[in-house]
Amino acid sequence: MGLLKKKHEKHSHPTFKGFLTAVLATIAAMFLLLLAGLSLAGTAVAFIATMPLFVVFSPVLVPAGITTGLLAMGLATSGGSGLTALSIMSWLKKLTVKELPKIPGQTLVTGSPGGHGSH
Repeated sequence: MGLLKKKHEKHSHPTFKGFLTAVLATIAAMFLLLLAGLSLAGTAVAFIATMPLFVVFSPVLVPAGITTGLLAMGLATSGGSGLTALSIMSWLKKLTVKELPKIPGQTLVTGSPGGHGSH
C-alpha cells in the first residue's frame, strides 16, 4: 500500500466542512455573476443614455472625459466580478475532482518508511 491508496481511503466521503465550503462558494459565485451582469447592463444603459451628450457637448472634453471614465470603471467592475466568479467556479470544479497535488521534482514514495526491510 502506497501513500496514494491511503490518501484515497482517508477521503472516501465528503465532510460537512467541504460541503459547506462548496455551498458558500457557489452562492458567492452566483452573486458575483449577478453583480457582473447588473453592472454590465447598467453600463450599457448609461452608455446609451449619455450618447446624446457626446453629440451635444462634443466641443467640451471634460464632461465627455468624465462620462468615458465612469463607463470604463463600470466595464472594469463587471469584468472583474465575472472573472472572480469564474475563478470560484473553476476552484469548485477542482475541489470535486479530488486530484493529488503535482509538485515538480517530487516522486511518490511507496512501501514502508524504512526501505526494503534490510535491517
